[in-house]
Amino acid sequence: MDSKNDLTLGIDLGGTKMAFAHVTSEGEIVEYRTMPRPATAAEMETIPVEVAHSLLVPRIRAVGIGAAGLVDTDNGVLIWGPNVEGQEVRFRSIFEAELGLPTVVDNDTNVSCLAEARVGAARRYRHVCMITLGTGIGGAWMVNGRLYRGRGFAGEVGHMPVDVGGPLCTCGQRGCWETFASGRRLDQMARDLVATRPGGLVAKMAQGVTPRGQHLTSAAMEGDPDALESLEEMAWWLGVGLAGLVAAFDPEIVVVGGGVSRVGDLFLDAARQSFWEALEGADHREKTPIVCAELQEDAGVIGAGLYAWESLSGE
Repeated sequence: MDSKNDLTLGIDLGGTKMAFAHVTSEGEIVEYRTMPRPATAAEMETIPVEVAHSLLVPRIRAVGIGAAGLVDTDNGVLIWGPNVEGQEVRFRSIFEAELGLPTVVDNDTNVSCLAEARVGAARRYRHVCMITLGTGIGGAWMVNGRLYRGRGFAGEVGHMPVDVGGPLCTCGQRGCWETFASGRRLDQMARDLVATRPGGLVAKMAQGVTPRGQHLTSAAMEGDPDALESLEEMAWWLGVGLAGLVAAFDPEIVVVGGGVSRVGDLFLDAARQSFWEALEGADHREKTPIVCAELQEDAGVIGAGLYAWESLSGE
């Protein structure tokens, strides 16, 4: 069925950009294209399928889509996501009608987890937890080699409370995990450092532009003590949240993706320390490795393509 010459079309509809790729059954990218994510629900219903149509070749067997937000995988519908203004987007029906190819849709973190489990950092494991640190925090699980979705929306861990008296979250609750450990939090830390250390390295890196998390992580990688302290604080909270997830699901490995994961052990060492301090019965458990994602920004589009491959084989 999966001739080495055949392909699927993987589509990653992230929070700010979308990526398209021809993907082999081994998870290799043959052709790749990226562009900004559509700004409205109406554009989301038309632009992705138009781009996909332009990338069609006879070798493509199916389409896989990973979308940021809440996804009804049974029906291929994005129920809620960035820029869709509360309107559902029926991706499966749109793509199948326009392209004439079987189409499957899932959450973007789920397909990233699938990619890391099949061809990335967790390829030797069957029980996997993946956390992505984007604007918020996304989560996904593989159990016995299969994605675990619960009743459809498993993995929305960013709003798991870790401190009920903590900061106000965008969701209206207080102390959600992503208020302490996420891209949004890292951006805030960068702004705070520029305000309190106007002569510091982060301020110099962000001169003339709005301070962002990447300015802070770049400064930390250059050894700036203020940036390192901020990064370690965020990593500490990451480890605390991971302890709760591992206590509940007991995976063989935890994979951390998203922009900040590129900092590597400089960031994860502090997370590992707080993780083991917070994990109940840590001294009696087998060590759970916490590692950076291998596929980085390609995980979503590779995973979407692999998801399409697995749908063809009935997995």
